[in-house]
Amino acid sequence: MAIFCKVTDQVVTISIEGSFDVSCYDAFNELYKPYLSSVDSVFVIDMAQTTYLDSSALGMLLLLRERTGGVKGRIRIVNVGEAVMEILKVAHFDQLFSVEVRS
Repeated sequence: MAIFCKVTDQVVTISIEGSFDVSCYDAFNELYKPYLSSVDSVFVIDMAQTTYLDSSALGMLLLLRERTGGVKGRIRIVNVGEAVMEILKVAHFDQLFSVEVRS
């Protein structure tokens, strides 16, 4: 597991490599918290290298959604692979977030 953050203008891109699980909790929260105060910030969760996510990861995404005011357009989950997309669909996260599959 590794998490990286890149900020360009008002876009905060968080890339997750490997398993997105409870071991990511502190790192994930620390990366996005400094940008919550700006209502113009858009959060992009890049899952190009994410191999798995568990219920903790789903909870972290929901918490980020709550902290951004529940605005669907403020959080985009991108580059989602087939296995991760299945998990997101089962949890109906494709209805709560903008989700883009890996091309």
